[in-house]
Amino acid sequence: MKNFIFIFALLLFICAPSFANYNDILIADIQYDWIDKNNVQREAIIDEVHDILFENGFEKKKGLKKQYKALLKDKNHLDNYLAASAGYEELKGYNISAFYYKNQKRIYMYALQDKKDLSKIYYYDALGHLRYIDEVYGEYPEYPYQSYQYRISGEPVSAIYFVSKDCQYIFTPNGKFKGVWYKHNLYDRHSKVILKRTAY
Repeated sequence: MKNFIFIFALLLFICAPSFANYNDILIADIQYDWIDKNNVQREAIIDEVHDILFENGFEKKKGLKKQYKALLKDKNHLDNYLAASAGYEELKGYNISAFYYKNQKRIYMYALQDKKDLSKIYYYDALGHLRYIDEVYGEYPEYPYQSYQYRISGEPVSAIYFVSKDCQYIFTPNGKFKGVWYKHNLYDRHSKVILKRTAY
């Protein structure tokens, strides 16, 4: 469940007939209709998004901890923690966001994204230790784009395809489809709601 939280709210895309090409699917995102598609159409879309996300593989990254050695501890931890807790969206050149457990007031994690380098998002625990890194590819912040999340150990966590603010497709590192977020609901491959979120 934590994987879903890290995904910013994380959000991906509208379906099209199984014979449509990928550009047709993106154009169809004007109106979300996942629940109206039949199983064959949904499976075709899942396969197409899977192929995009895993075209170059998604495996453990060696040396990730060494690569981000200077960021393993947030040097401005207290300021960032307090700003995230207070609901700030940016601070000192960084986009910032907070993550809460349900029904708790204190944050357990916050994310930082340097406005000069939007290709990385860093997730710190409440004590300022780096736990996760998102590597973003595509035309971010324009849609569509994709994100790959790793633990600081280099272990892959999730792959996400963002079609729009409202809609994202999520896969496990081994390519298993976890669901599609549309606004507040996470739908499985059979269009059943399996999780809800308060923000997106």
